[in-house]
Amino acid sequence: MTHPRVPYLKKVALFADLPEPSLLRLAEVAGLQRFSAQSYLFRQGEEPDFLYSFVEGGIVLVAGSGEKEAVVEFFGPGESVLLAAALLGLPYLVNARATTDGQALLIPAAKLRKLIDEDVALAAQCARTLSRHWRVLISQIKEIKTHSALERVANFIIAQTKKTKGAVSFALPGMKKEVATRLGITPETLSRTLRSLKKYGVDAEGDTLHISAIERIASLVETPPEAT
Repeated sequence: MTHPRVPYLKKVALFADLPEPSLLRLAEVAGLQRFSAQSYLFRQGEEPDFLYSFVEGGIVLVAGSGEKEAVVEFFGPGESVLLAAALLGLPYLVNARATTDGQALLIPAAKLRKLIDEDVALAAQCARTLSRHWRVLISQIKEIKTHSALERVANFIIAQTKKTKGAVSFALPGMKKEVATRLGITPETLSRTLRSLKKYGVDAEGDTLHISAIERIASLVETPPEAT
């Protein structure tokens, strides 16, 4: 009989393709934790006791506080956050705040490091994941420095769906002001840009976007956003 936490591990991109023996070793040390919207999973400066991977709900990584708060990135089901901090044992550089109620799979950081030393398949998968995260980071820096607000918003819309053709609707991963900060623009600029995208079939209804044809949005950008 397989371990009851293996099905949860298979929902996480970092672990999904690992062989059964690797999954079983992770399952033996993994735990599950529920969290509520607006709660903090960890804060800047804290030591990384766990690697957080999400099976339900989502979070936003933020730096600073109050008027100076800056959104770094959103994460949702199937994603893991700050693998590098867990592997290096260095303090978190950002805060993690839940955007919805959800559930996280927790792998103790010290035990994860030990497993990586012993498990080639897990080590290789972690290396691939860190490489993808590095490309995403460079892509985001490039976008903020070289793309217009329209291109940034279009790229962000494309990144929220796996569809390449046809109609799609989705809820923003956070509040509009958080999305604006993530894109390096003001909330007012985000609102104006969404209005300008109406002629391309984008209709904003509260925090939900309805797109009549995602390929029309893709035509506004030179290259698609990097996948996480």
